[in-house]
Amino acid sequence: MQKKVNNRWFQQLFHVIIDDGSKDNCPQILKELQAKYGFKLVFQENHGIAYTLNRGILEYSHGKYFSGCSSDDYWLPDKIEKQVEFMESNRFYPMCFGKTYYVDENSAIVKKMDANNRLLKGGWLFDDIFLFKLHPPVNYMLRTDIYKEVGLYKEGVFAEDYYMNLQIAGKYSIGFLDDYLGFFRYIDTAVKIERFDRDADSHLMVIEGYKTHKLYKKAKTLVYLRKFDLFSGFTLHKKKAFLNLFKSIRLWHNRRFFVACIKFLFYWKA
Repeated sequence: MQKKVNNRWFQQLFHVIIDDGSKDNCPQILKELQAKYGFKLVFQENHGIAYTLNRGILEYSHGKYFSGCSSDDYWLPDKIEKQVEFMESNRFYPMCFGKTYYVDENSAIVKKMDANNRLLKGGWLFDDIFLFKLHPPVNYMLRTDIYKEVGLYKEGVFAEDYYMNLQIAGKYSIGFLDDYLGFFRYIDTAVKIERFDRDADSHLMVIEGYKTHKLYKKAKTLVYLRKFDLFSGFTLHKKKAFLNLFKSIRLWHNRRFFVACIKFLFYWKA
C-alpha cells in the first residue's frame, strides 16, 4: 500500500476536486485538505455526475489522459503510474481499466465480491458490456482526445459510465490491466436497491439509443430481469418485482429468472 510512486508521472498530474453541491460538512473538510495538499478545489450547485465530469474535462483536463475518482472510492498509490505506462505502451487503446478491491463502509475488503474481477478482460467488449456480462470497474484512464470523437457524458443519465463505455467500445478495443488499481465502496442493501433502480432506468435510457442493434431487445429485457431479481426478495418491493416479472418473461429459460421467481414466492425480507 505504501509503495513509492514514480515522481516522473506525479510531476505532470493536475488534481482537481469538484464538490457537486454537498449539503454536509464536506466543503470544510475539502478546504482543510486543500490547504495541506494544494489541489484545485471547485464548488458548484448540484448538477449530477455527468455534468460534473464534463466540466472537469472541458475546463481543467488539458493533458493527454483523464481519470476520475468518485467520492466514495479511492486508488492505490501507483494506479496512475501503471495506467500511464500501459497506455504509452499500447497506444491503440483509447481507454484502459484494471481490477478493483471491493470494500465495506469500514474499508474492509469484501472477499466474496472479488469474483467479479475474474470476469474482466480486454478487447472488443461492446456486446459484453451491452448485455451486462462485463462491467469495467470505475478506475478508467482515457485519452482525452477520445472525447472529441465520441462526445462527452450524457447529462441526465445516472449510469454515465455505461453510456461512455458503449460509446467507446462501439468503435475501439479496450485495454485491461490484470492488476488491482483501487477500491470500490460496496454499499448496504437499502442504499443499493435505491441506487440500482436509478441505474437500471438510466441503462434503459442508454439502450434506447441502440434500437437498430441486433441485441437491443435482449439488452432491454435483461434490465427488467435484473430488476425482477433484485426486488423479488423484499416485501416492500414485491410490486416492482411483479411488474418486472412480466417485462422479463421472455427470458423465462434464464437461471436468474428461475431464482428470482423462487425469491418472489418464498423470501420476504423487510
